[in-house]
Amino acid sequence: MTETTNGTGRGLAGAVGRGFAATVHALSRALAVVSIVGMVFIMLLIVYNVVLRELGKQEVTGTVEYVELAMALTAFFALGEAERRRQHVSMSSLVDRLKGPAYRIVRLAGGIGAALVAILLAWASWSVLSAAFETGEYKLGLVRLPMWPARLAVFAGFLILALEQIVTAVEDVRARPKAERLTAAGI
Repeated sequence: MTETTNGTGRGLAGAVGRGFAATVHALSRALAVVSIVGMVFIMLLIVYNVVLRELGKQEVTGTVEYVELAMALTAFFALGEAERRRQHVSMSSLVDRLKGPAYRIVRLAGGIGAALVAILLAWASWSVLSAAFETGEYKLGLVRLPMWPARLAVFAGFLILALEQIVTAVEDVRARPKAERLTAAGI
């Protein structure tokens, strides 16, 4: 049976895979932008609050609650982008020494294993998110803030992290043989 090509000779499966990877990367970047906006919000709110305090005026009520909610968005929405950029903590001294099929197997197994852990965390956070919606959970404090945005950030962050880990593992497995050929050729 012949494989249908997309005009580049790489096949339909490769095109679908690249499309999936591009979509996952775009989602990671979009969530990273929200993360950055959350970080800017935190900084501006804290600076504004300090300025008000120094001027002897009433501080913003509920600053702590707003910052806590924005911190959840900032931290969890950035997980996928950190994986995409390969900025997560990793120990690759052993894996980098492997060659050929051993490298591919270990790298793919590690990526899938890490993705499974992230999927389990996303699944667990989904039930917490659902409960927050059903019960109308609010944060206790000076300001009554709904908890679902923070719960959504945890769920989305782990889900995108899992998808990025899968894409990263597949990209590493596909790219490694080329690097090995260059090294073998003395380049």
